This record gives sequence, structure tokens and C-alpha cells, in this order.
Amino acid sequence: MATKLKSLKAGMLAGMAAEKSRSDTLDRFARAEAAISQHPNGLLQGRAADGSSAFSAESFSDAAAPGRQLIRIPLAQLHDNPLNARRIYDPAVVQERAASIATHGQKTPGLAAPDPAHPGHYILIDGHYRKRALASAGKLEMECFVEDDLSDLDFYRLSFMLNEQRSDQSALDNAIAWRQLLDEGKVQKEEEICELTGMSAGTVNKTLALLRLPDSVLGVMRERPSAIGIAAGYELTLYCKLVGEERTRDLAARIINDGLSSREVEAIRKHAQEGKARKVKEISRQYKIRTDSGQLLGTIKEWDSGRVMLDVQLSDRSAREALVEALKARFGLDKTLL
Repeated sequence: MATKLKSLKAGMLAGMAAEKSRSDTLDRFARAEAAISQHPNGLLQGRAADGSSAFSAESFSDAAAPGRQLIRIPLAQLHDNPLNARRIYDPAVVQERAASIATHGQKTPGLAAPDPAHPGHYILIDGHYRKRALASAGKLEMECFVEDDLSDLDFYRLSFMLNEQRSDQSALDNAIAWRQLLDEGKVQKEEEICELTGMSAGTVNKTLALLRLPDSVLGVMRERPSAIGIAAGYELTLYCKLVGEERTRDLAARIINDGLSSREVEAIRKHAQEGKARKVKEISRQYKIRTDSGQLLGTIKEWDSGRVMLDVQLSDRSAREALVEALKARFGLDKTLL
């Protein structure tokens, strides 16, 4: 556990901005150390008394971990983290950050690790928005701290911690990343994701359930993934089972465009559920009509609602007319009504 905490601490120190004084840095560093020591089961569980985060992922200015390098890496040699916690990037955000970088330069270093498969290349752990913004601004390099000796899970863990501490991680991002961890055998079961992230089993299960939504619904969610949290997203999965893909896609769009809360989405789902419960499927019974010799003439079918349907075929005209007359007499029909 000590090794894991050390890696987490290193990741939390990686996104440093050179805008505050050294004394302020040391004070924040001390608070970060205290927060880590008090929460051995995951920094995500660390909350201040007022409900706010105990500290931020980018609260530190220049407190680089001892021995860590700060270098400029050509973007062509800096590759996205294959286990990055974020999977969806908003083009508008990229352009906003590109404009800031063009004016003020890169203020916050990224965090990278050497690429073991390609000497001289690096894998970016934190700073994927910054990397895209730098490229958009026409920059060719990115300033990064370089961390060695990271495991596959460290690559995910550090990116998750940084994004989550910034309140910058969507439920859909998590679902996609966690599914990859399971599919690639990085973790064997959902309980390991709970240990990795500090989230409850229920939250992990509901998050992964989002990927059972139809592709068209997920496509709508990708447009603004932060607009649909885990509660509203899970309601969408329940709603889809009731009403199908098209109406679920429309509801996802309403959540994004109209800002529906999870309670409003829940109310819509419950209304659909009650409507479906009222439509009780009728039970029907069918009786075959045969001649004395056993020849099938047709059927009589009845339903619990009272509906009765007679379907017979009589090739003998006199027999057919006799049946019609009998039915007319039974129901008081007149020839003029036929």
C-alpha cells in the first residue's frame, strides 16, 4: 500500500502551475501529505468538513518530486495513454485552451513516462487536453515531468486521480475506461475497480451498465458527456428497457439540451413504467371446428376482454348460408345491415 500511495502522491504533484510562491507551495504540499496519510483506501474518499475536496490536483506550484525530470518532449514522440481515464474530448475546450496557450504559453506541465516499446518516446499520463491544445496552437513540444517505473494500473490510476480531483471526469469516460481494464485483464472483476478508484460497488456496476445502451444513445451522450451523470445515465438504461432505442435517444438529447435533473429523468422513467404496467397482455383461447368425420373447418378464438372471432371455411354453399342465417338470428341482424 505504501508503494501505491507514493505513486499516487507523485501523480498528484505532476500537474503543477508556476504561479504561486514557494512558501504557499510548501504549505499545500504539507496538506497533501496529510490527506494522503489519512486516507489509505483512496484519495477520492478524502473530503473536508464542509464537503469540499481536501485538496486539488493542481494545487501545487513547483514542488517536483526528488529526481523527477522536467523536459520538453516533441509532440510527435509523445503518445496518448492507452489506459487514460478520459476518453472523450470536447473540441470547444481544446480551442479555448489553444487560445490561452497561444497567448500565455503552457503554464502547467504534463506527466509522462518513458515508452518501454519505443526508446526515445514517451506515454502521456496527464495533460491530454493540453497536448491537443498545443498541437492546435501550432506548438511542437510539450513540457512534462517524467516518471519512471510505473505499472499498467499506475497509468490508469494516476490519470483517474488527477481528472477526478478536478471534478473533470464523466460517467461515460469511466465506463469506457473500466470496460477496457476488464477486457484486457488489467483487473479481473468489478471489486478491483472499487479498490482502484475508491468508488462503491453500486456506482461501478451502474457506470458499466451505461455501455449496454444502444450506440445511437451513446453517440448523443458523447456530445456532452459531463451533462449526464451516473444517476441520470442509469435511469436511461432502465428507460431504454421500457420504451426502446428511439425514445431513449430523444430523452438523452433532452437531458443535454434542457438540463433535466436526474430526478426529472427518474420521474419520466417511472411514468413510462406505470404506463407499461397498465397494458396487461390478454390471454386467448382457440377452439378448432371439425366435421363429424374430423375434417378441419376453422376456429373460434376468444380473449379475456370478451372478444370472440369466428374463422371458418365452408365450401358447401347451403351450409354456409345456413350458418350465416343462424348468426344473423343470434345477433338480431337484418339483411339491410349487411
